[in-house]
Amino acid sequence: MAEGVSASSLQAGFVELASIVRALHGDWSAPVAGYEGWSCKDLLAHLSSTEASLPAVVRSTSQPPRDGAAPFDPNRWNASQVRKRAETDSQELLNEFDMGTTQLVDALTDLDMDKPVTVGAFPGYTVRDAMAEMLEHQKHHLDDLRAALHAHPER
Repeated sequence: MAEGVSASSLQAGFVELASIVRALHGDWSAPVAGYEGWSCKDLLAHLSSTEASLPAVVRSTSQPPRDGAAPFDPNRWNASQVRKRAETDSQELLNEFDMGTTQLVDALTDLDMDKPVTVGAFPGYTVRDAMAEMLEHQKHHLDDLRAALHAHPER
């Protein structure tokens, strides 16, 4: 999948995303096309909660898979994370994204990228492949969020 992707290239990709996220501004209450019922703030909550969860996914390489664990349900995860952050303001969500990125970059430092992750959306994938998939996931959502914020400039 992500053959040849290094820890440093993943780290750089996530740091670049964080710099773009930090520069976002606009009407956070604006709707996002393709995300039924979600506002820009809801999509930011999804991005920040995902980013904040990634260090634990990387660290799971040192843990055995959980016997009998239910498969990851992205719809349930997304709904719960957005619901938990409903009262969180956009600045706090931006800070959460930054902190998650910092912890992720640290977790990827000096790690065997061929070790499998045991939690999250890609259990059994190598760290390299799981984080490459998540980087693309985050980029896709960030593109959608940027488009929605630009479609609805601040009043």
